[in-house]
Amino acid sequence: MKKSKKDKKNYDNVVISNVELTPTTIGEIEENANNIGGVLAIFAFLIVIIVALPYVVNFISGNNEERDYGVISSTPSGNEEEQPPVEEPTNEVEYLDVSTPISKTINGFKYDINVDVATKKIDLKVTNSSGSALWLVNNPTYIELFTEDKTLLDRILIDKEEIVANATVSFNYTFIDNTNSNQDPVYLTIETKSINDYPAISLSSTDINNLPFLTCTKNNQTLVYTFQNDDTGYFLSKITDRYVVSSSDDSTINTYEALTNSYNSIEGVDADITPRTSGFSFEATIDLSKVSINERKRVLSSKAYYEKDTEAKTIYFELNASGYKCN
Repeated sequence: MKKSKKDKKNYDNVVISNVELTPTTIGEIEENANNIGGVLAIFAFLIVIIVALPYVVNFISGNNEERDYGVISSTPSGNEEEQPPVEEPTNEVEYLDVSTPISKTINGFKYDINVDVATKKIDLKVTNSSGSALWLVNNPTYIELFTEDKTLLDRILIDKEEIVANATVSFNYTFIDNTNSNQDPVYLTIETKSINDYPAISLSSTDINNLPFLTCTKNNQTLVYTFQNDDTGYFLSKITDRYVVSSSDDSTINTYEALTNSYNSIEGVDADITPRTSGFSFEATIDLSKVSINERKRVLSSKAYYEKDTEAKTIYFELNASGYKCN
């Protein structure tokens, strides 16, 4: 009988050679067509797994985000409540009772204030407690007086003095009722202000050169501030200071003549004296683009003389708080 190819071969008598590098047959793989199909099936299964793996991972991750594990998802769902915005802290205005002595320290200066409502006087002592010389000009500080319903009656700018360490300087002010309501102050505030606290102003008056200007008057003094302007504001370029002197005695005249000569010695400053029926008038015009800072500090010592490019709103706000009427 002819042997079938499918019959198993007998390897029971296989002898393993002990000679090195001699091949020995220990078995034989059967040539079965089904084996090739199985390999292809496994290969196809692996391809399916590889392709589907990212979708499986996303599905599992999505399910984990829906569970509460204390982890905030990077992509908030539409059902989550929006957190309210964080509010910036605001500085509460401190209204102080004027019926009692007031003491407050701001930026290294200690302010002791006594208000006499009957005489409309304010006695102020400022002590530099910082340990080094400080300028009040660097810390513009205002006393503001209010009625019982907190309506502003008057605003006073404390003089911009230099105070050495541990020294005390006294100031005296008279307040008025700018509301014309015949009310007395009940509260006051004392606060340092910056240019950001000053409201913007619009200047309608212009000079012969079409430059805007601001006029401020107090007693016998008239100050005219001329500005260059652009889209960002009005910036100081020139000051004209006019002062009417009623006295014509020799001492007063000599004082103003010396002042006139001193001013005329500075480049960018023109000053003169004009006789009047009673007394005389003094006028100085200061072109700040030509006057050096050193000269300004040495001779032009008036507190109403501001530096070049000072904004109009600063001058308006501060001089109105210094007893001037500006328009």
